Amino acid sequence: MSATTEALRKVPLFSQLDDKTLGRLEKMSRERTFDTGDDIVRQGDEGSGAFVIINGKVEVLRDGRKLADLGAGNFFGEMALLDNYRRSATVRALEPTRCIVIPRSDFVAELHGNNELCFQMLRLMSRRVREVEQALTTE
Repeated sequence: MSATTEALRKVPLFSQLDDKTLGRLEKMSRERTFDTGDDIVRQGDEGSGAFVIINGKVEVLRDGRKLADLGAGNFFGEMALLDNYRRSATVRALEPTRCIVIPRSDFVAELHGNNELCFQMLRLMSRRVREVEQALTTE
């Protein structure tokens, strides 16, 4: 199993997928590196894919307000896999960071033929909505 497949398997969205599906995800993915201070994605920009952090650390900002810090094994930008809306937050590298990038167009093509991946996305999006609701009610 390749390092990319192992990194994808650590992501909750992909952890239950079979090796064949993970292999297809790996083939559509590419690695990118970012330096400290680089904006990986910017709030308001068009979203074209999702990111899995292989190593490094990032901060998630919305309207200049810090929402979270993420590290290896975390992912972001998953909403861009499903829609063509603008990015809802900026994600900035806090240190040198290496990511796997999954392009939206390839991912959508995979969704059309993979029911399990569709259900995983639905579970993930539901969980994310609950997390946001909880964060909003505890402020």
